Amino acid sequence: MRLLRRNTTTFEYLPPTDEETDLNDDGEHTGEYKPVYGYPETYRGTISVPSGQVSHQFYGEDIRYTHTLVMDDPNADIREEGLIRWKGNTYDIQAVRPSLNVLSIALKRQTSVASDGEDE
Repeated sequence: MRLLRRNTTTFEYLPPTDEETDLNDDGEHTGEYKPVYGYPETYRGTISVPSGQVSHQFYGEDIRYTHTLVMDDPNADIREEGLIRWKGNTYDIQAVRPSLNVLSIALKRQTSVASDGEDE
């Protein structure tokens, strides 16, 4: 009942590409790599509220996450290197665990840091 279409929400998955850039604003190599993401793909799933210890053992004890995403397509091409955009926020994928009928994904909300060192 949890994955009925009326209980799911739309989110975007940004797949990682094989490209990485290591240039600063002047076009010089910095030695640091920044991942580059492809065009967003739209999926549907159920995203939990940010509370509780849902499936703590399922993902492992050292995984820190804020939301759990459950999809009824266990063969969806979602990898841990990608990003999820939902309701104006961006989430890192911490773990992807397929099972027989569903795909369960642990998400961690990205926090941005302002130039003065305080969270925005």
